[in-house]
Amino acid sequence: MTDKISAPNVYLYAFQLYHNSEGSNNPLWQKCDNILRKFTYKKLTHHLKSPKRSHDQCEDLLLKTPLEFTRSNPLIEGFAQPLQIQDSYALWLNIGCPEDGTADNLDVSFIKEINPENILLIDGDDNFLGQTLLLTGWLTENNLPDNIDYSLPFAELCCNHIDYFKPIANQCRNALLPGDSTPIFYRSGILFGSPIFEYGLISDIANIANYRHLLVWLLCDKQTDKDFNTCQQEIIDLLFYRNKIIKSFQDSRKIYHDLVKNYDEIEEDIKYLQQQLAKIRSSLTTADLETLKQQLKVLLGKALSYTSVLRKLEAFDNTIAINLNNYSDILQKICDTLKTDKEELSILNHFEIKTAPYMRSQIAGDLGYFKHGTDLIESAIASIRGIVEIEQAKSDRALQTRVTVIGVGLGVSGVAATAYPYLIKQDPPNPINFTLSIIISLCLGVIAAAIAFTAIQIWPHLCPKKPRN
Repeated sequence: MTDKISAPNVYLYAFQLYHNSEGSNNPLWQKCDNILRKFTYKKLTHHLKSPKRSHDQCEDLLLKTPLEFTRSNPLIEGFAQPLQIQDSYALWLNIGCPEDGTADNLDVSFIKEINPENILLIDGDDNFLGQTLLLTGWLTENNLPDNIDYSLPFAELCCNHIDYFKPIANQCRNALLPGDSTPIFYRSGILFGSPIFEYGLISDIANIANYRHLLVWLLCDKQTDKDFNTCQQEIIDLLFYRNKIIKSFQDSRKIYHDLVKNYDEIEEDIKYLQQQLAKIRSSLTTADLETLKQQLKVLLGKALSYTSVLRKLEAFDNTIAINLNNYSDILQKICDTLKTDKEELSILNHFEIKTAPYMRSQIAGDLGYFKHGTDLIESAIASIRGIVEIEQAKSDRALQTRVTVIGVGLGVSGVAATAYPYLIKQDPPNPINFTLSIIISLCLGVIAAAIAFTAIQIWPHLCPKKPRN
């Protein structure tokens, strides 16, 4: 068994939203120029055409398709194909060796020439959706172990002994992405009749800085190459939706951390509120009411912010659902084109039936947990409002009682002062009687006010309450 492969090629699929960076100013095209600089003098940005504002699924952005290049010593060739897909730009870049027999039985270490200084890895901004690297290389019978039955066709032997090729796939990975950028093996399978190995753990997807997606496809059947060429556009679309889903999930993890922080703050505020209410054992003072009103304003502000962040999390889940549906449609289109079923494309179908649903379940769990924060805020706001309304009602009743009592007292005093001259003869006028009338009027007013106050206090207790229906 040898560690050599033939005609290694790397395909870069990268995607970026074109928000506020249309045309040649988009960072994705600038990055492509940086990559091409390692292999050719040509620049992608010099050949771009202005994109049209259309609703087409995919549009070519080159004046002449595609931008091809060749480098000798060693012989490396490739092409760059920029596309516009819906609201995003896509870069399809190929760098590798020709399949004309001039690059057969190359040592795996040759792959380092295709990615000098890890130039193919893109660290984009917030509008960068992600990338997938696909490395292809042809196997020969020399790659098979000696202790197997060679009576079967070569392609069938390769597919039946896929585990034999994991070491060489790992070597290809290490040569292409050395050092800290090396992704961990995830799973393997058969795609279009040839072994394929996927790298990049699902558990690393949330970690934007560490996640790398690499496919190593060891070709053993010419039909594989034909099917690959037939479905090129569908594969681009498929990876576009895949990266959109992953980007939405990664963004949801940022929102998750914001929600954790907000939730903790809300819990602290409610604990503080409970402590403040526990100290109040009688009627609230004006200062207490003012404190509660201020706390109510704070909670209302936090409720608005918290709900807004929670809606963003729901929006990411909706985005994943929409793009997952598109992913499923494209996968079905590939099946229809090749007259196969999704089970035969398990390496691609796994993302639809396992990976993306796992992401949605994570978000669903987060939504279920953090919606309790909304309930906490609503309960706290309702409690504060209830307390403030009760105390305000008490204050209003007390004011009404005081006004009533004072009114009764003043009224009785006025009546008494008016009636006094008619009840006591004032002939001749006596200043003492005038003073006495004032005193008697005031006393009667006080007595009347006291009677009114007592009546107001005991009357609600004497009246029977109406039964509720």
